[in-house]
Amino acid sequence: MFFVAGIIGLATLILFFGSILWIIAHEDDRRRYSNGSSSESAKKEPFLVRMAGPILILVVGMAVTISIAIGFPKYNVWQQEQEGAAELAKAEQNRQIAVQEAKAKEESAKSLANAEIIRAEGVAQANKIIGDSLQNNDAYIHYLWIEALKESHDQVIYIPTEAGIPVTESARFFKNK
Repeated sequence: MFFVAGIIGLATLILFFGSILWIIAHEDDRRRYSNGSSSESAKKEPFLVRMAGPILILVVGMAVTISIAIGFPKYNVWQQEQEGAAELAKAEQNRQIAVQEAKAKEESAKSLANAEIIRAEGVAQANKIIGDSLQNNDAYIHYLWIEALKESHDQVIYIPTEAGIPVTESARFFKNK
């Protein structure tokens, strides 16, 4: 940025000296084309009034040059601080999002675990009810056996003599097919 400030400073000096040379070059023209009364006023015109334009160019140009030379490095530092603060805020927000997602997963896992416990308790209770209802209920067991025989197509069933419980052997037919 010092390069830009140098170019502006150089342009300011060129404009300053160019305007001074323009004033000097046209001073003779003013004297030559003016009549006697206005030539007196041109001669009486103070030096600072004639040089107001070039001095204004010099002052404004140097102010801009110095402002750029001094202000731009400070602006760069400020801009980098702002970028760092923005990155820090983004990192903090990402961390908070990750923490919230982890908490949501934890709550979800706890809810799934509680649901599985409740389901297991229900299955255990159902098994207990079924087990209690089947004790000393041979007629119902024989009924279930007959229903199973109705649905056993292409199966060989061995009926043992002990306890009256059928044994099915369906895997033998699947191996042959």
